[in-house]
Amino acid sequence: MGLAIRDILLLGYLEGKPIHHRIPPFERRTFGDDTEARIPLLMKDGWLRESEPRETAGMLPDKALSEFLRRCGLSGEGTHGELTKRLVDHISEKDYEHVVPKIYVLTKEGKAEIGHHLAYVLNAKEGYGLTEGEIGESQTALSQRGEPFTARDILERALMQKISIYTMAGEWSKLRNTYYTAANFYLRVKDNEKALPYLYLVFFIDMSGMGNKNNVVPYENLFPTQKGMILLLDEVRLGLRLSMDDVKSSFLSSIARMAPRLPFAYFSPQVMASLLIERLRGTEFNGTKYIADRNVPDPASKSYHYIPYGRSEIRGPMKSVPAVKPKIMAPPSLRMPKFTAPPPFKPSDNAYPVPRIRKPEPEKPAAPKLVAKKEEKKGFLSRLKELRELFRNDEEDEE
Repeated sequence: MGLAIRDILLLGYLEGKPIHHRIPPFERRTFGDDTEARIPLLMKDGWLRESEPRETAGMLPDKALSEFLRRCGLSGEGTHGELTKRLVDHISEKDYEHVVPKIYVLTKEGKAEIGHHLAYVLNAKEGYGLTEGEIGESQTALSQRGEPFTARDILERALMQKISIYTMAGEWSKLRNTYYTAANFYLRVKDNEKALPYLYLVFFIDMSGMGNKNNVVPYENLFPTQKGMILLLDEVRLGLRLSMDDVKSSFLSSIARMAPRLPFAYFSPQVMASLLIERLRGTEFNGTKYIADRNVPDPASKSYHYIPYGRSEIRGPMKSVPAVKPKIMAPPSLRMPKFTAPPPFKPSDNAYPVPRIRKPEPEKPAAPKLVAKKEEKKGFLSRLKELRELFRNDEEDEE
């Protein structure tokens, strides 16, 4: 009777772990919440067992082996292998079982079960992110061919299927991450020639500006490839003994053979090759320098989605949530108290003295107005008479 996939993954995880090891909480999403209860059942059914003392004697350091052998009257000199062999051959297991560590060991049946489902175990250990359905479909397809295959072949086919699905769906960010996973897959088996093109494709997607669901990132938010990945690419290049000119030609040929047909890219492959050479030489990406070489996205295009957030070059209205009409509230009314008119004022008799009413005095006649007489103009003869009278008056005064 075969085991469930989660039990097979648990066997692969526990192999070589100490007996006192406790599975961390984040691993329980893979193995299940009842992991601690299933471990004794796996040991009881014969899939897993505790190690024997002689199997873990070699895990002791040289100093501990030498001291223990000297206590038992044996020589403590020699290499690590000689000390281990001397301990196993000349001392009973009961005497040193309390010294050596105890670990989980797979039985013959457990190893066979993992061997038949090694692709699932490698996927969990190496972190390829494939689902059980993707691995199972790949294994079934390879079995129908009638040709021998390995667990690596199953994982490779599953990764290629995932790449084709993301390409057809326009999930470019997910495709970029799958390219990086494929590069790691080949780097683990030390196949640098197959890993290098996938690292090129990671750089190609990053500099294109394409995201998931055919969304184009604004040029100002373009995120260049991380420096760690550039260093990894340079390490692979040095391992293959490629010069900078070789990298440029290798990049262009890899893009022509393997790159998907993107609906838009900010740079052409030739410009991307120049950018890659600069990054390998230690120069960081400068968006201002290459702003003249970039392609300008069209917000009205139907093959991709480009929305320059916060900029005036946008065309047409943005798709947004339908606006909700606010409720029009009536202005608040000012509530005034009811006005009650006071009673009319009635003065009392003694409150105020009654004023005496004086009779109006008769008007006096107005004084006559004096009218100034106009002086009549005098003639020449009248003036002479006046002068004669003046002289006469003067003469009389002198006498």
